[in-house]
Amino acid sequence: MLSINSISKSFDKGKNFALKDVSFQVKEGAVCAIVGESGSGKTTLIRLIAGLERPDAGSIVLRGKELSSVKKLVAPEKRKIGLVFQEYALFPHFDLLKNVSYGISNLKNKKQRALEMLDLVGLSGLEKRYPHQLSGGQQQRVALARALAPNPSLLILDEPFSNLDAMLRMQLRNQVFEIIKKTGVTAIFVTHDTQDALSVADEILILQNGKVIQKDQASNLYTKPNSVYVASLFGNTIQLNQELQTAFDCPLNADCCHAIRNESLSINKECEYVTHARVLKKTFMGNTTHLLLKLDNGHQISVVTQDDNVADHIKIGFNSTDVLEFAT
Repeated sequence: MLSINSISKSFDKGKNFALKDVSFQVKEGAVCAIVGESGSGKTTLIRLIAGLERPDAGSIVLRGKELSSVKKLVAPEKRKIGLVFQEYALFPHFDLLKNVSYGISNLKNKKQRALEMLDLVGLSGLEKRYPHQLSGGQQQRVALARALAPNPSLLILDEPFSNLDAMLRMQLRNQVFEIIKKTGVTAIFVTHDTQDALSVADEILILQNGKVIQKDQASNLYTKPNSVYVASLFGNTIQLNQELQTAFDCPLNADCCHAIRNESLSINKECEYVTHARVLKKTFMGNTTHLLLKLDNGHQISVVTQDDNVADHIKIGFNSTDVLEFAT
């Protein structure tokens, strides 16, 4: 449905690239999350898809129609792409009805369409209210209604929940993607929060330094990451360097890089690879406790446990089946 074909973008005539040879596809009706740290190229990528920037190389094709290339640039308003931003971008002097109907002014039944969209996002009966009279979550749903009103082929959500507190964020995230799935619209969801991505995306694309590191289903990214970097994005991960391999007495393939997820570590249980440790610090975090450990060989590591009654001296270990292995 959406094809990104070897696109590159530089803002300093090729000295540095915000995106370099990026290719991927998104299927009809799918939600694709784009995850990456600040500076990874997420914003540049969605600006290129939306038509706010022109690529230096490659092309962008939506439903068989080329939108962007070195020689061609279809205007943003002609792309049938809806945008939802983290700042909501609502017009403060318009009521909700006018906000939602703003982008569909050419429709004869624009009022009816706007009312349908407000009903879809659970705001029926509030069409005469103004943005300042709504909560942050309600404002975000108005922004979604406005983006869906023109019946876009593609919906882009750019960090839509980053301004919300944790509890509201989770609640709104589930509501928003329930609505998106109900409409059947294809969506690109840009986020730095991997838990958001894991919760709602059919596929997740990882960007690092302007390049695609991995694109896969959420479950595969967690169980089969292709690098320590990808593994670390989806939970606390400890790289098993030579010093740690010696501490746990676990000689591993020297030609590969290895890591272990925090949840694979066991305290005071029988495992294939074990060592002893002294607890230097305990930090209570509610349903978990963070431990700073000093291993027998003097190496320090941080682990997280749900056991809030850990002794000062412990045995810690893991099994070979829990080791993640990556080619160097």
